[in-house]
Amino acid sequence: MTQVSQPARPILEVDDLRRTFGGVRAVDGASFAVEPGRITGLIGPNGAGKSTVLAVIAGSLRPSSGSVRFEGDELTRVPSWLVPRRGVVRTFQLPSEFARLTVLENLVVAAPGQTGESLRGAIFARRRWRSQEADIVARARALLARFDLGDKEDLYAGELSGGQKRLLEIMRCLMVEPKVLLLDEPMAGVNPSLARRIERYLLELRDEGLTMLLIEHELGVVERTCDPVIVMAHGRVIAQGPMSDIRGREEVLHAYLVG
Repeated sequence: MTQVSQPARPILEVDDLRRTFGGVRAVDGASFAVEPGRITGLIGPNGAGKSTVLAVIAGSLRPSSGSVRFEGDELTRVPSWLVPRRGVVRTFQLPSEFARLTVLENLVVAAPGQTGESLRGAIFARRRWRSQEADIVARARALLARFDLGDKEDLYAGELSGGQKRLLEIMRCLMVEPKVLLLDEPMAGVNPSLARRIERYLLELRDEGLTMLLIEHELGVVERTCDPVIVMAHGRVIAQGPMSDIRGREEVLHAYLVG
């Protein structure tokens, strides 16, 4: 008997999510699912609630109601500092590098669970700490080489260009070894050639199995990298599907033209 393969279960599920600020409904009943091993686009006009949704998923904001499930488990009750350790990590609209640390140090400090972070570990497990630190530095240098920033490791992070800071933030997330990467406009303010490089890196990471949820205003980037695409307006999901299907829908055009 021929076995029928079952569709993959969503790795991330957002159900009837709501978040209000005073009397303003930033997110108003948004529901969608993110399939594993894909780049899912999250688009919509300014004020649609996209970044608020990302903040709730990442744990930096609590929802007013609704749920976020990661690998079937409720995520909204997990403390924000534990969410990355569960495997969900985000970038921000504005880069958040440690400007007075070197590029390499920015990556090293992002690695979780370092023995030397505790006084007991630093004193009583020095050999283990040094071995672990060497492994972390090696991982960081491998990422720098992969993202063509190997010659920048000794620069202060504050001296990088805007696009290089975007790459640094993505690399810092990768140091955590995420299962889901939440990207908030990673191409914003980046020159076109570096933006295309970032596109290529994201597609490579997808092909290696990393799941991503990407907010991006440049629809050409979304069409080249994302499948499916979720469209939000006024805090709600108004369309989902391939970019080729949704770009001509009346409700989507209305949202972008009217806001």
